[in-house]
Amino acid sequence: FGDRKEVIATVNDNEILLNEYREAYQNRIQALRQQFGESADQIAEQINLRQQVFDQLIDRYLLLSEAADMNLMTTDLELQDYIRNQPFFQKNGQFDYATYETVLSQNRLVRHEYENSLRADILLAKKQQLLGAGLVINDREVEQAYRRDFEKIEVDYVYFDPQVFIDQTNADESELRQYHLENSDQFKTLNQFRMEYFTLSTDDYKDIVNVREREIRRYYKKYEDNYVTPAEIKARHILFKLAPDASEELLQEKRQKLGTLLDQIKGGSSFEELAIKHSEDGTAAEGGDLGWFKPGEMVPEFENAAFAMETGQVSEIVRSPFGLHLIKVEQRKQEVTKSLDEVRDEITEILAESRAQKLLDEELEKLLELAGESFAEEAQRLSKDVKKSEWFDRTDVIPGLGSVTELILELELRKQGEMGIWKRNPVMGHVIYRVGETKEPVVRTFEDAASDVENAVRLEKAEALSLEAAKKTLTQVQGGEDLESLAQQQGMSAEIMEFTVNTRFLPLLGDNSE
Repeated sequence: FGDRKEVIATVNDNEILLNEYREAYQNRIQALRQQFGESADQIAEQINLRQQVFDQLIDRYLLLSEAADMNLMTTDLELQDYIRNQPFFQKNGQFDYATYETVLSQNRLVRHEYENSLRADILLAKKQQLLGAGLVINDREVEQAYRRDFEKIEVDYVYFDPQVFIDQTNADESELRQYHLENSDQFKTLNQFRMEYFTLSTDDYKDIVNVREREIRRYYKKYEDNYVTPAEIKARHILFKLAPDASEELLQEKRQKLGTLLDQIKGGSSFEELAIKHSEDGTAAEGGDLGWFKPGEMVPEFENAAFAMETGQVSEIVRSPFGLHLIKVEQRKQEVTKSLDEVRDEITEILAESRAQKLLDEELEKLLELAGESFAEEAQRLSKDVKKSEWFDRTDVIPGLGSVTELILELELRKQGEMGIWKRNPVMGHVIYRVGETKEPVVRTFEDAASDVENAVRLEKAEALSLEAAKKTLTQVQGGEDLESLAQQQGMSAEIMEFTVNTRFLPLLGDNSE
């Protein structure tokens, strides 16, 4: 038993696995549920979310392949810097490893998988930045993009909610029985299961892991760069744009103008005010302020000049692929390296977690080879108490395990007595289970489903009434009557919705493709 390596697509020799697709889909559907509540599943169907997620995974892998072809990479330092600067991983404004682990655990994220995903995100951002640096966009394209993203459309509308018309409906027993007979599939029970289970997590192995001092020192020496806060500079600049292939005549002309500004600065003129008046890039309005930056964040020509300067110093003219610069360094932060003693506990935790993870993975591999008859014996060998669940279906929550929606997908593929592993994450614990009794879906009797049948019949009638009322109101509005007044007469209200052309889905209204 266990997880099979199910490949759903291959992009340039990179395999996209079913588990990766499921995770991406679950993230998107959860976001929809937070935004739209019970309507999320219907919305997902309307916008064909499954296909969207699949297409986005394909696009992601294509872009990563292109980035690899361009010899781009995400360094350990860049990854570390990104993680350490995320507010939700910090305590009192500083990165805290325990908080990092806790947040990942709460979100059911495996650390190395999360970090690999971040590496890819950073790499794609690099590629996008590199491509954007070479683009020339005309005014018409800028205007069109602005209109798509920011120009708002305002619509007055009335939502004819079928629930408003429910009280105007009724149904007698014969009608309900007939509906139950003709629509029996609507009133089936869900697949139900009972199972025996226990959990295994890295916590089960941390106590038997011994991290030695020499391992800690070796790790620190190998990854010392992870504990270095690079030097930073806060600077301003004045830029005269100049294409790399500009003529010598134009180069000298711009150099002379910039030299005049340099003389003014040396004579006491304000660098900031001159940047506002003369700089030719997007920072001009802020007096050329570039904020704080680290090594590797600017083009080499600019960076080498800036980091060679002292606080308060103004550079000579510097040429980069973007043009000619004057640079003023306003503040500096020196590089800081944390000592081994400062990070000893953090490294010990990392090594213990890694060793425990390895032991856990080895144990899961062993369990994957076993049959259901060995379940009790394995639980005893691992000193685990076996728990027995009550009957549950996909809507239930099992104490200690949480929602079982994902587990149900596995159980539906297994037979009674089979073992399986519900892989969650190493901190929460993987669930090792044996399928007990199962109940197949059956049509509920009319007596048992009577309340649901009545709700379905009355809702169907209410939907017809709401559609009829909406059509009538539309005719009246087209005849010149006021929408808001008509809505108030029916106990409703006219609402205003603002959206842009790029707004993909409109709450209550549906897809915005038109």
